[in-house]
Order: sequence, then structure tokens, then C-alpha cells
Amino acid sequence: MQNVLVPFDGSDSAKRAVTYLVEAARAYPDILVHVLNVQREANLYGNYVPASMLEDLRQGALKHAASINAEAVQMLQAASVRYETHETIGDVVSEVVAAVKRHNCDTVVMGTRGMGSLGNLVMGSVATRVVHDVNVPVLLVK
Repeated sequence: MQNVLVPFDGSDSAKRAVTYLVEAARAYPDILVHVLNVQREANLYGNYVPASMLEDLRQGALKHAASINAEAVQMLQAASVRYETHETIGDVVSEVVAAVKRHNCDTVVMGTRGMGSLGNLVMGSVATRVVHDVNVPVLLVK
């Protein structure tokens, strides 16, 4: 566990995943944590949307993603853990898979949102899909 991706959405479970990595940094002092926040594409309705409006929406989403990542950054900085932040727009699972490849991560550490088995059956969970779609170990933190 040297180059770790942590998908971070600001939820309590995501914060617990970062806390886990802070504690793991004692055993892995050279750990590099990639904090990833993925924003979904805007749903637009109508016949025409100017390109400038699309770009404004995109930039606003990325700014929002950075503000969410800032909380993880504070936790990692306080513990002197090396990190990089990444903000993107798209499908969460697809972006996590791409980030693992792009940053050559050896592990994904992520929180679960506590969805019950019925919720997982009906909707599927991001964590379950990540486990199946990435080619590195995934550690789920409750």
C-alpha cells in the first residue's frame, strides 16, 4: 500500500477511509494518497445550451469538487501524509477505474455509505461496482 486512491465525497464513511489512511501511514510512511472527487454531469433540458454555459457549469462543478476534497486535504496535512488531489466530472465508477490506471495506484481505500442489502439489490452500490471493476485490491471502510 504505497500509492493509494481514495474516492472522497465528504460523507462520514469517506472521512473514515481517510482516517484509516492517516493511521496506515504510520506503517507505510512513504504512502501517497490520491484523493478523488467525481461530480456527475449536469442534466440539461431544452433544445440548445450555449457552450459558454456548459463550460461555466463544468468549472462550477470542479470548484465544488475541490471544496469537498479540501476536507480530506486538511486531515492528511495534519498527519503529514503525502497526497495529491484530483477533481473530475463523469460516472463515479468509470472515473475511479480510470484514476487507478492513470496514477498507477496499488490499492483503493473507500468508505461505504451504509446502504442496506435491499438498497444494494435495487440500486447497486458504487463500492460493489468498484470492487468488481478495478484490477487492484479494494479496502472498504465502514
